[in-house]
Amino acid sequence: MEQVLQRLRNQPLSQQLALAAAGCCLLATLTLVGVAAQSTQSIQNVTLAEHADAAVRQLAGRASAELATGDRLRLVTELQFYTDQTLFAAARVLDVEGLEIATRGTIPGDAKAHRYPVLIDGNTAGSVELYLDLAEQRAARETLIWGLIALSVLLSTAVYALTRPMGQRLASNISEAVAQLDAITEEGSTSVNEVRKLRDRINALPLDLLKSRDIEESDEAHYSDTAILCIALKHLPAYLDTLDESRLQGYVSSLHRLAYGSAGFYGGDLSVIRQFGLAIYFSGSHAAGSPVLRAASCAWLLSRSSEIAEKQERLSFTPGMAIGISELGRGDDEDIYPGLYTQATLDDLLALAQQDLDGILLSSRAAEDTGLTARIGIDVIDEQWMALGDISGSHLDLLERQLLILQRAIAPSDNETPQGFLPF
Repeated sequence: MEQVLQRLRNQPLSQQLALAAAGCCLLATLTLVGVAAQSTQSIQNVTLAEHADAAVRQLAGRASAELATGDRLRLVTELQFYTDQTLFAAARVLDVEGLEIATRGTIPGDAKAHRYPVLIDGNTAGSVELYLDLAEQRAARETLIWGLIALSVLLSTAVYALTRPMGQRLASNISEAVAQLDAITEEGSTSVNEVRKLRDRINALPLDLLKSRDIEESDEAHYSDTAILCIALKHLPAYLDTLDESRLQGYVSSLHRLAYGSAGFYGGDLSVIRQFGLAIYFSGSHAAGSPVLRAASCAWLLSRSSEIAEKQERLSFTPGMAIGISELGRGDDEDIYPGLYTQATLDDLLALAQQDLDGILLSSRAAEDTGLTARIGIDVIDEQWMALGDISGSHLDLLERQLLILQRAIAPSDNETPQGFLPF
């Protein structure tokens, strides 16, 4: 059965449509034939039963007169009158004890007896039975059924003949589309089914390039306050002219490791914002504390690890850093508005980070963050500048432990990724 269905699926579309239409037509007409045959048989059985009941009552009246006179010859003649009719197969008379008195014909094995009592002067003297002969009726009904089945097959054949040209016209339109796609993909299909050919050609197309992106829904994470650590790579412009290419790549790789490692402890998102500027975004909830506190902790780690890297590689790494707050996040390719809105904040923070001042500078709004001030003090350099101050003992212990881990990423082997030995 599975092989038959598989072969049918591989047939041309016109053949499939024609066979499907013809099959449905045949099923519908055969169902009607079955219902008609059952209905006809039921009506016929009721009619014949009523006729047999009337005949057996008539036979009982005649048999009562013959039994009363004891004329068995006339009784047999009465029975013969009914069995001579094609409708009845047998007739017989029984006494009160059920013993056969007279009979004519052959009693069918599966026939139902139509019985009626024989009365003489109001007393039961026996009974008569008639048995129907339904052979002719069965033959006529079978002839009718086979005729209707033949008509159903004929109608289904006509439906097949009419549907196939219609399917061929439909298939020709699909074949034209497949031919156009063949010219684009420069590939062919071994299937003879037009729909399968079309599917193969569509699968060969670069559908991902044709998909449109949904930019209607905005990510709520992009519309919450975000702490930004802006990093100015002050020494990189000078090294562009003084270091060879391999040495320059190593220097940038070290900067990458330091920034990536420092951000990783606090869920920061590292990004390049200008030719000589980086930004690390902190948003949402985190076990380490508020976004501003996390930005400040990341800045402290980056500052201390840069000092270690300078001693090891004999190059200047310590960048200028400034922390600020944006009302929106960085955005992404699905929602560019937050990224556009944040550019002004990035410009202000990058200008602040490039100031020739020691320490990690803060914007006025970032300096007011309660999550930051609870663990890190604020130093006022003058009326315009504010920077990170002393760190509480417990938080400082945490930062120093993280710095020890970060030291392993400062000079990794050549086969390591920028993550180095970091636990994230």
